[in-house]
Amino acid sequence: MEALELKAEPRQVKGRAVKHLRQQGLVPVILYGKDVESTPLQVDERALEKVLDEAGTHQLISLQIGNQRPQLTLARDLQRDVIRRNFIHVDFYAVKMDQKVTAQVPVHLIGESPAVEEQGGVLTQGLDEIEIECLPSDLISSVEVSIEPLKELNDTIIVADLVLPDTVTVLSEPESMVAKVEPPRIIEEEEKEGEEEFATSAEPEVLTASRREEDE
Repeated sequence: MEALELKAEPRQVKGRAVKHLRQQGLVPVILYGKDVESTPLQVDERALEKVLDEAGTHQLISLQIGNQRPQLTLARDLQRDVIRRNFIHVDFYAVKMDQKVTAQVPVHLIGESPAVEEQGGVLTQGLDEIEIECLPSDLISSVEVSIEPLKELNDTIIVADLVLPDTVTVLSEPESMVAKVEPPRIIEEEEKEGEEEFATSAEPEVLTASRREEDE
């Protein structure tokens, strides 16, 4: 998986003054890592948005700082404005190709489930991403999970069922649910209504004094 390229420039502005950078279409970022001095940088907002939309926090980004040699990184701590949803700050972790890294990788469900198609089950996705550990060169862009094994209602796929390359270690809880086919909600509601009606009809009839007189 090739690294995406992103240009950056050294940043002199710090603290509250960075709001002026944002007004100019620039986003303050930080480069850090093991044996790497923390360096304040700034990047173009549109370029950053485009790269992070594809890379997320699981794909290598080649950070080109001025005329320096490109630095391979992973995006971390993505901060967005609560209203506009644009990026307002991002950390870039400098990776070493011989040292393992952790990443959150998206989970994509593919295929069709017989329990859904033939029995009207409702497909529920649990985890939409899993945490992995591997060398930077072994990072994967996503995990595709076939739901074809879900043949009966209540069938479930958990993290332990996932098949990933031998070079990748899954750190997420093995028993965490990835996908499950729930029974049709209509049937469940009808059964519940039937139980309520039965409970009502099973209640003993209480005769009032006037009712007893009428029966007599």
